[in-house]
Amino acid sequence: MKTKIIASLLLITLLSSCSLLKFQPQFGTEALSKQDLNTRMAVRSYYKSFTGQVIQAADSIVATTEEPSIKAEAIKWKGAATSACARTAFQSDAEIALVDTWLLAKQMDVYLQASGSVHFGELSQIAEACANELVNEIQQTAKRSNDKKHYEELLSFVETYPLTSELYEWQFSKFDTRPLLIEHLQIPDSLYTSTIGTGAEVMNDFTDRMSVYNEQIQSQLAWEKDLILLTLENDSLAEPYLARIDSLSQMLNRLAIVAQESPEMMGIIAVRMREELTPVLHDFNTGMRTSIYELSQERQHLQKYLDEQRVLLRDDIQQSGKVLIEETTDNLIRFIRRISWLIVFVVIVLVGVIFGLPFTLGYLLAKARFKPRLTNKKDE
Repeated sequence: MKTKIIASLLLITLLSSCSLLKFQPQFGTEALSKQDLNTRMAVRSYYKSFTGQVIQAADSIVATTEEPSIKAEAIKWKGAATSACARTAFQSDAEIALVDTWLLAKQMDVYLQASGSVHFGELSQIAEACANELVNEIQQTAKRSNDKKHYEELLSFVETYPLTSELYEWQFSKFDTRPLLIEHLQIPDSLYTSTIGTGAEVMNDFTDRMSVYNEQIQSQLAWEKDLILLTLENDSLAEPYLARIDSLSQMLNRLAIVAQESPEMMGIIAVRMREELTPVLHDFNTGMRTSIYELSQERQHLQKYLDEQRVLLRDDIQQSGKVLIEETTDNLIRFIRRISWLIVFVVIVLVGVIFGLPFTLGYLLAKARFKPRLTNKKDE
């Protein structure tokens, strides 16, 4: 009897302390493969090199030339190129980010070698050399991040991808390479992306994006400010006003002399002053309207860029949250299915213990209590 009681207590203790019965769902997803992780880090490292080289080349052009139009194009170039690279490099899918960034570098090189060279005049070689170096660098990055066979497949895709050699206001193409790349690699769509990473990797990815977008917006605001100041300091707009002011100053000096010596000439001088002041006021109004219009255009460009970044940020947050919730739900369901047999077994054991143990104990206690009486009666 004592042996049965001890065995029952030990069974309950073992079941309650069994680690398999502890509910510990994993809220992350499958970790990124070593290949994807290395590719992601390599592409984001290339982004820093890309932005650094483009900014350096553009600033070199601005410092070298005296032409306001060339300076303005250099500022627009670095703003558009760095923004486009941030958009392509910081994607969730590491290989898509690599291919899109590769295509961006190639498109910039093709454009600057063709019609884009007119933007910088004699200094176009600086921009062309920068773009060519960036193409070589991203190609080497892809080669180091992939085995020989896969690298050759990606190289073939990039070389055959249709790229336009014409850009409007430095608006680089927004690539949608995923379906074409999957078809090129002959991989089923359902098998191409197996995971977006664990919860920690997703959050790190999100943090990196926020940091880059914040830096990009700050840089873009500074460059837009430089464009506005460059527009206001344009010599072609300032020279007519200076000439009119000099003429007016000379007339005022003559007016002071004539007013002292010959008051009757004041009427003639007043007429001439009106003739001189009217063009000045007209030119001033025209220049102000032009400057206000240009400032309005710059403001619209800036607002458009901020709206695009806001939409991109919102989409990233929604997509990351949606994927994280879906993956967590799937993992939870798989976990419950995997341990369902154990749950049923535990429930059966617990029911048996809860309902069987009291009856067993009662039976044993009653038997122990009435056994002496039965023995005495038999003896009598």
